[in-house]
Amino acid sequence: MELKNKYRNMLEKMRELITSSGLEKYISTRRVFLFSLMAIPALFLTNYFIAFSLMLLTVALSLAVNRFGLNRFGLELATFSTVTMAQVFGPETGAILGLVYICLQMFSGSTPGVYLMWVVPSYVAAGYFAGTSTLDVTTLGLYTAITLQSIFTFMTFLTSRSRLPKFIQYATFNITINMLLFQTIAGPLMSFL
Repeated sequence: MELKNKYRNMLEKMRELITSSGLEKYISTRRVFLFSLMAIPALFLTNYFIAFSLMLLTVALSLAVNRFGLNRFGLELATFSTVTMAQVFGPETGAILGLVYICLQMFSGSTPGVYLMWVVPSYVAAGYFAGTSTLDVTTLGLYTAITLQSIFTFMTFLTSRSRLPKFIQYATFNITINMLLFQTIAGPLMSFL
């Protein structure tokens, strides 16, 4: 009975947050309910709770970036979430979580399109390789961010050169933000897990 009340309270808090932030036109109650059902294992295990919390933060940041027009600043949590959770759960789960994090980010931020063809496989590969790496999480995160943005810049060059200057600005900000995230948050998070 206590677990049922915790779950009901969590759903109610999520509903209040969505309504008060003005995001109800982007997020349906049904989606919140289905997404929160996936959180049930997170209530019992710390590692899963952190992974699920990172999913929620990834979606929230993506919605905020889209809503306030901050797309050019490289703000995203999929890279950080993929690398840190791959280090915790291993390569196979890291690849799956990479897929989940980037899809949540892209679809909640309304950025799917031709980019899915190279962005999604890149994050799956990043999750897999991060799960097998012996590098410390800060170095690995920086290398991953640089590698991903290099791939995305090259693909942007091949497919839509007119967008390249804006994408280079995005990539520069993204690498810088990921460097800060990995230097400040990744170490404490990994020691907690």
